[in-house]
Amino acid sequence: MMTTLLILLSLLLVLHAYREYWRLRSLPQVYRAEFSGELMKVGSTYIARRPAINHCPSTIVCFPGFLEDMRYFQELYKDEEAELILVNNANYHCPFVKGGEIKEGEKDYAFPLTWPDNPYKQGTIEHDGFYLGLVVERLARGREVCVHGHSRGGAVVLEAGRQYPLLMRSDKRPVRAILEGPVLPQARIAGIGSDPLPHRIMTYFLPIFFGFMRNVSAERLLKNPMMRPTNELKTQLCLSIFCTSRRYATCVTNVQSIYQWQRDRGYEVYDIYPEITVVVGERDSSLSRSSMLESAANGKKRNEGVSILETTGTNHFISLEQPETIRAIH
Repeated sequence: MMTTLLILLSLLLVLHAYREYWRLRSLPQVYRAEFSGELMKVGSTYIARRPAINHCPSTIVCFPGFLEDMRYFQELYKDEEAELILVNNANYHCPFVKGGEIKEGEKDYAFPLTWPDNPYKQGTIEHDGFYLGLVVERLARGREVCVHGHSRGGAVVLEAGRQYPLLMRSDKRPVRAILEGPVLPQARIAGIGSDPLPHRIMTYFLPIFFGFMRNVSAERLLKNPMMRPTNELKTQLCLSIFCTSRRYATCVTNVQSIYQWQRDRGYEVYDIYPEITVVVGERDSSLSRSSMLESAANGKKRNEGVSILETTGTNHFISLEQPETIRAIH
């Protein structure tokens, strides 16, 4: 009996050590793309800004979802004349390179910004919302501002409104929001991922699973329900999702924060923006569609500026699956 217990304990210790190896390991950057604009950095957050064309008075500020980076919005807004500002998840690799390449030995190539220290833990929705608000306040030059958040980025947009209510609802320059397939208050993750025990188990094994999936093939990825429907761009971007973060410890914090934020935040976070469009897929393999619609409906009761757009032939990645729908509401 004692021998069996010792063997079991040894196996658990090995499992935990393997989990900690993947959770704490510094992960190399795999995917890079070019961006025609400025690259900036504040703390562990990268920001890309492309100037407006033809004196366009608008600014679009975008925040991607969990495991995504700024490339998510690149194709969607490539032909927009508005100033475009893309904000990365904190402690994720910057997907853009200066001049198309990184020089040998060059550790960082983004212009550092001297902004206030972030009071929130890195990886939380609150942390990213703090810097998103400062981006709108200090970088957005347009007279009209639209903030677009996808998935977890939707919660970041709402959180930025909670932290900066006077900025987002200013009479001088009100900010409107697009929440695409968003994480919303009092809503849930798809399946049983929001139940306490499954959440803890999922969070524990997440670094091991992500490490295993870093080199996933397109054939295997396409079997995942979230990939239906798909196209070349969606497949290409989703192949990189397990390689976007600098450490999987950040991803663990991301998931824990989503879980806690959805429980802690009430529907009052809908009150801030004068105009909010919640865009929902026909089905959603990542988040609970029914609870998303229920949350948005409760937000609409509080704020007449909230509208709900239910799309067809879509899943969780609406900007990639049906970009014309997002462009139409912008």
